[in-house]
Amino acid sequence: MNCFFQNALPVWPRGRREKMNDFVLFTCDFSACAGDQTFLRITGCTYYRVKVNGVFLAHGPMRAPKGFFRVSELPFVPVNGKNTLEIEIAGSNVNSFDYMDQPSFLQAEVVAKKNVVAFSGKDFHAFDLGKERIQKVSRLSYQRMFFEAYRVAPVRKDLPELELETAPGVRYLASVMPEPEYRIDDSYHPVATLRRTYLADGALRRDNAVDNEFGANGTQSLPNRALTLVGFQGFKGFRQEELDVNAFLELGRYVRDDQGKIASTLFEGKINNAGFLKLHVVCTKPGRLVAMFDEIGHRPAGVDPLRLDVTCACFWDLLGPGEYFLESLEPYAFKYVETFMHEGEISLCEVSLREYKSPLPLKTPPPTLSGDLKKIYRAGCESFAANAVDVFTDCPTRERGGYIGDSFFTARAALSLTGSTVPEAFFLENYLLAPRHEGLPDGAFPMEYPGDHPTGQFIPNWGMWLLLQLEEYLARSGDRKMIGAFRKKILAFVDYIDRFCNEDGLPENLPGWVFVEWSRANTLTAGVNYPSAMLYARSLESVGALYDIPEYKKRADVMKKTIAAQSFDGQYFRDHALRANDGKLTVAPDRTEICQYYAFFFGVATPETYPLLWENLLAKFAPQCPAGKDDVAPANMIMGHYLRLALLVEAGLKKQALDEISASFIGMAEKTGTLWEHDDARASCCHGIASFISHLILQAAHVSALR
Repeated sequence: MNCFFQNALPVWPRGRREKMNDFVLFTCDFSACAGDQTFLRITGCTYYRVKVNGVFLAHGPMRAPKGFFRVSELPFVPVNGKNTLEIEIAGSNVNSFDYMDQPSFLQAEVVAKKNVVAFSGKDFHAFDLGKERIQKVSRLSYQRMFFEAYRVAPVRKDLPELELETAPGVRYLASVMPEPEYRIDDSYHPVATLRRTYLADGALRRDNAVDNEFGANGTQSLPNRALTLVGFQGFKGFRQEELDVNAFLELGRYVRDDQGKIASTLFEGKINNAGFLKLHVVCTKPGRLVAMFDEIGHRPAGVDPLRLDVTCACFWDLLGPGEYFLESLEPYAFKYVETFMHEGEISLCEVSLREYKSPLPLKTPPPTLSGDLKKIYRAGCESFAANAVDVFTDCPTRERGGYIGDSFFTARAALSLTGSTVPEAFFLENYLLAPRHEGLPDGAFPMEYPGDHPTGQFIPNWGMWLLLQLEEYLARSGDRKMIGAFRKKILAFVDYIDRFCNEDGLPENLPGWVFVEWSRANTLTAGVNYPSAMLYARSLESVGALYDIPEYKKRADVMKKTIAAQSFDGQYFRDHALRANDGKLTVAPDRTEICQYYAFFFGVATPETYPLLWENLLAKFAPQCPAGKDDVAPANMIMGHYLRLALLVEAGLKKQALDEISASFIGMAEKTGTLWEHDDARASCCHGIASFISHLILQAAHVSALR
């Protein structure tokens, strides 16, 4: 694909390129013939939705490093004669984990029979949708941009036309990833009728929490940091006193009440699917249409739209009677949708979802798998597809963040499930081309990207996972060009971490957020954190292998011996060592399950060198065993359970691995059709890293799958 434009210029309404939560409609008419080979070449900042002759074509753009923008070529079939192109685009201009904070623009051209027949800068007109999308609203979450709230009429008319200006030129990258298929999931059907009360005044009650068979309580304290951090350390948004819609407050006011005046309907889909919410309604009395959604739900309780510290809902103020076809501009994930009218009346004709998922074909489950394992395998595939549209993401709702660390596991799954390294190369290219990240130390990698982190938060040891991933990527792809291009950044990262290495050669008191996993291990990171030291030793081996630096391999060998001598207490590896007042390093007694898995996964220990510990782990520490054996704090899903299962498969204990997978994940697969962030539903119920389980199933089931 030629990702450079022939004629189009980057444009935006004059004086509004840095306006927060702007919303603009671009249109143009062009002539074509039904048989013409026709496509739209497009990029922009940020979310856009494209329609041709009133029919949905695509959503975008795919994400790129700061200062770059990915160009898509979208084929379509025109009609004979006049055709109309419509592009709705939001100029967000806030920092997020989703898209980067950059000035708004659109650049697009229509190509028919290899000729540009319409292009921005000449043929496009822009119209103000600022009265349609409510601008001054709260953020969707701390990690994402703005909540969606609209004031809409059945038909758009009398939109103010805006004068356009040419924006500064930008750098381009090809989108590379295949365009989603945008299939419609029409499985959502009504399962319950509920009642709610709107608390307009007085104390706000947060009794919307869902505490049920899913094993989670969604209670959230207000106000949310998406509100309270605005204006501090560069965190952008509208201050609470400016808001026309404070979604965190409003959603908390719609409380469950069997005697309430508001009647709502709960819809359930086949699976926890990812994409755009679609509603078809006929309004007979104007009012606010509220659609709340979540990955979990409960028929007596409905959904808790604040469960994830995210405002999982959309508001549409319907301004007059008539027929409405409504669709969210941003993608989410949900299995349940609860809809109701506040001060109005509608007939709800349809609730559905337009999928926003990777279209790459996924391997079918092996016929030898049991029924439960097939369900889990498919749930892992669904979790992959929802989190691999462009970059590998953690989840499709709360963050949509492209985390390293997670990507080490998702990349293994990508090749096993799709046979392709294109998604991994796309992910890595963004990190490769990222400029120096504002707020981060020189040499450090952002913990997730593309994304902005104005508070300076980063995970120093997450870059170590990236080094391991690059070694595996080379084995998977043979792409030495990518590896060579990374050399300068990788060596700068090693230099950065080495600044914190002590007299024993181990990292001590790493800055930032040292993340081991979601368990007690995360509270034991001060001083020398042995899991991170184990990871660093293994990552130095990777760098040595990638760039033929033998001294890194020698350093790693010494580090591993030092870690074992200091950390192992005769029974288990301990998590950290602290400096006493006299400066002496003293190993603390704390022991966690995840520390043991780090030791084996990164080669500090092997089943042969630590046979008693290995047998103990096999016998006592399956996720289904009671927690706290031998005063060892239990592991969690990320990373502990994944490392354990990988170790079992690598050791040839495939039946045990499959049995543990079945016991740990069948509940998720049956409840949501996706795999979760934790072993309960307190957080994301569709996590990209969890697709690693499908990769392990393939390995354990003796199916050819490259590591």
